[in-house]
Amino acid sequence: MRAYLKARAGMLSIKRAEVAWKAAQEFWDKLPIGRVDIQASEDYRARRAHCRAITVRNELAVIRAALNWAAKHKMITAAPFIQMPKLPASQVGHLSKADFRKLVDAAVRPHVQLFMKLAVGTGARSNALLDLKWDQVDFARGLITLNPVDRVQTSKYRATVPMNAQLRATLEEAKAGALSDYVIEHGLEKIGSVKKGFAAACVRAGLKATPHMLRHSAAVWMAEQAVPMTQIAQFLGHTDSRITERVYARFAPQFLSTAADALEW
Repeated sequence: MRAYLKARAGMLSIKRAEVAWKAAQEFWDKLPIGRVDIQASEDYRARRAHCRAITVRNELAVIRAALNWAAKHKMITAAPFIQMPKLPASQVGHLSKADFRKLVDAAVRPHVQLFMKLAVGTGARSNALLDLKWDQVDFARGLITLNPVDRVQTSKYRATVPMNAQLRATLEEAKAGALSDYVIEHGLEKIGSVKKGFAAACVRAGLKATPHMLRHSAAVWMAEQAVPMTQIAQFLGHTDSRITERVYARFAPQFLSTAADALEW
């Protein structure tokens, strides 16, 4: 593991790998290669029973990558099998467009309203929107570059997305009254979180939602309009469209329809 992390020091997800190994190290560090088997994987999952399955999978994925790397470089004879815990069926919480409009109307603070509209208009994560500055909004080309120039892309990839006419009008209005470099601002200051204002709007609208749910909503709306999964993946910053398909294909009425047509008798 130490050799693998050193060799991969330049990869985008190195910080994530280091955090995963820090969590896994106590269990795996002194375990002989010969004892790395399905039972060891299951024992580790039991040890991390308080964690979500996806967290444990991410930790085991780093160990598996290191073992495969070691085998490739002949540090070990062969990479032993790592048993990954099964993921529960994913629940994609999202809002309908009607409920989203109700939520926006219930938001009292202008910066909370702007956050909501940006969230569904870009499909971006909350941190990316709160970090967004006006120099990342290109009105001439109609593009929003969610990743700042000084930020190295990580596994939480931030895409460059086009703005639709509705979002453009919203941003032009916000730009006209801007008092700072940040798109989402309040009292000349960058906003650290919109959770409080968002939660208050949910109460007033009679809805149960979270800021991250707006990212899911954006993806579901695109899927429902038969936008290709590869385009949705690029919009969301997914590096592998298979992730997008696994989560959002169920909402696409035309997905696999050609395959279904081939089964007529």
